[in-house]
Amino acid sequence: MRERDLSKHVEHVVSKVNDKAEMIVQNRKSFGDVSQIHGSWQRCLTKYNLDPSTTCKPRILSGRALKDYVEPLEDFLFIARSGMQSFYRTVSSAGYVILLGDSNGVTIDYIGNPDYDREHREAGLYLGSVWTESIEGTCGMGTCVEERRPITIHRDEHFRSRHIGLSCSTTPLFNPDGTLLGTLDISLLRPPPEKESQLLALQMVNYYARLIENAYFLRLFKESWIIRFNTMQAFVEVVTENILAVDSDGFIIAANASAVQEISRRDGSSPVSRHISDVFDLRFEELMSHALHKTTTILPVLTVRTGSKYFATFRAPEMNVVQVQKSSVNSSSAQFKEKSPSSFMTLEYLAGTDQQMLFNANCARRVMNKDISILLIGETGTGKEVFARAIHDASDRAMQPFVALNCASIPESLIESELFGYKQGAFTGAKSKGMRGKILQSDGGTLFLDEIGDMPLNLQTRLLRVLAEKEILPLGSETPIRVDLHVICATLRNLEELVQRGEFREDLYYRMNGVTITLPPLRERTDKALLIENILSLENLGRPKEIDPEAFEILLSVAWPGNIRQLRNVLRYALAVAEGDVIQIGDLPPEILQASSLPIEAIIRTVVPCPDPEQVPSDSIQHAEQSAILNVLKKKKWNITVAAEDLGISRATLYRKMKKYKIIPPNELDASQ
Repeated sequence: MRERDLSKHVEHVVSKVNDKAEMIVQNRKSFGDVSQIHGSWQRCLTKYNLDPSTTCKPRILSGRALKDYVEPLEDFLFIARSGMQSFYRTVSSAGYVILLGDSNGVTIDYIGNPDYDREHREAGLYLGSVWTESIEGTCGMGTCVEERRPITIHRDEHFRSRHIGLSCSTTPLFNPDGTLLGTLDISLLRPPPEKESQLLALQMVNYYARLIENAYFLRLFKESWIIRFNTMQAFVEVVTENILAVDSDGFIIAANASAVQEISRRDGSSPVSRHISDVFDLRFEELMSHALHKTTTILPVLTVRTGSKYFATFRAPEMNVVQVQKSSVNSSSAQFKEKSPSSFMTLEYLAGTDQQMLFNANCARRVMNKDISILLIGETGTGKEVFARAIHDASDRAMQPFVALNCASIPESLIESELFGYKQGAFTGAKSKGMRGKILQSDGGTLFLDEIGDMPLNLQTRLLRVLAEKEILPLGSETPIRVDLHVICATLRNLEELVQRGEFREDLYYRMNGVTITLPPLRERTDKALLIENILSLENLGRPKEIDPEAFEILLSVAWPGNIRQLRNVLRYALAVAEGDVIQIGDLPPEILQASSLPIEAIIRTVVPCPDPEQVPSDSIQHAEQSAILNVLKKKKWNITVAAEDLGISRATLYRKMKKYKIIPPNELDASQ
């Protein structure tokens, strides 16, 4: 650099600092980094007594001296390195160097083009370089440490004349407690003259710094429950904006800067040290249920104080056994793992965005911890048992048993013993040690009686006494047993009509009907699209799977007489036969295409070529294949898995061939008739 340029730079710095009145006026009028830069120049001259004309090389640490700075941050370096590599791949072609600094301004990691290592080292853009403001004056890393905010120091904005050819854009990195962790810097040896050329560089370094911060946050709190939330449902899984760490008692122990800012802006206080249920309309047990579910389901949540809506995902602690402080349960994680996937659907998840279902969920929450029986009414397949389990999981009884009994599926002669249990030797054929009935099994928890309208009249009388007296007398016993019982009943029948016809006890009806919740049929729900996406994710165990837009429209147009149960079976079938990552129209069962209200006859003909068995020539290869498949299926009693193994093909291939030849299992044939 020419001597005249160096001298001019020194005069410019000194004059700006000495003319304090002009600098104050200019700073008040300035925007962006100008005030920060002038303030830094003043610190360098008056506080650090630096000379802007000095040309000595930057100090670079090595060996033991550098190791002392690196060793305490090894975990952080492991995380940051991945982010730096991704960042460098984006900007390497433009000649940038990526520097990672600690809170002292020491470069603890560096990525640059190895062909220019010598130049980078000469300029101080190298591992071990010390960029504190007290030594190097105004510079990206040192001034960022002082100011603790993003900044670009471009060319002659540097204090020392040696650095006026550089451009450095730097942003701070913070620990979860708000203390300075370090800095991320992107520097260029020979930048364009205009500072505006580095606006994108500053934005990018900010973006990757937040990625590194969040990744480090998740590593620090890997043994905590993690909540990630966003205002936009579509981005919550791909953009980790707001993160909370929750301890085993449900208290928020840490939050990233974005989460603190977001919650504080909404309700005026930081979420840290508050219980999760004080921040969101969310019970800690629900958080655990979703986290242990291990799927990518997204739950809508509301802030308690303002009702602001977010969408959240949850992660369980990275440990073998999740400890939950409930004295009545030895291992809650084991209990969760034993449940079916549907048991992890919370009330909010089941409600989706449908107004009727949101009302139902709110109603259930209001009564679930009171001594009020709940009656669920809805068509077959609307998810009455799943909703009942969600009520149980959201209640104070969540860690106690949930016991279900379908009154219509058990012979009348066995329902009494199933429900009330019996002592040993109570009747011929009884188990030698007796049996605890469903009521005793649900003691302290929830008893779900499905199809209650089909319960025999004589048992209705006994059930009424149990509900009234909270005591049960097993068959063959003379001593009643106290039970802590909460009952949820469900039916698709009109109980009032059954009462009028004398087929159901009126007093039992009013005892069970503390509150009636009606689950809407799928065709009436306003959030079918969200429901389809959530069930698809559930059936595919959280793995990514998309639905072709035309196929999605067909699913939305179907009346779904079998409701959610039918939808799950259809999506399960589509997942089995789909070959790629996208479910196409041809992957949907023919009956769904035919049931659609859309004009898709032409699509069916072109996408789903299904020749009638009678139209397949008897001497063709297709006829031979069709006959072989049909014979094996009959031989294996329509067990698809066993038949596929016997044929030497996959289940998906067998499903496709069955669809091709219109081979319909007897149980599906009966259901469609």
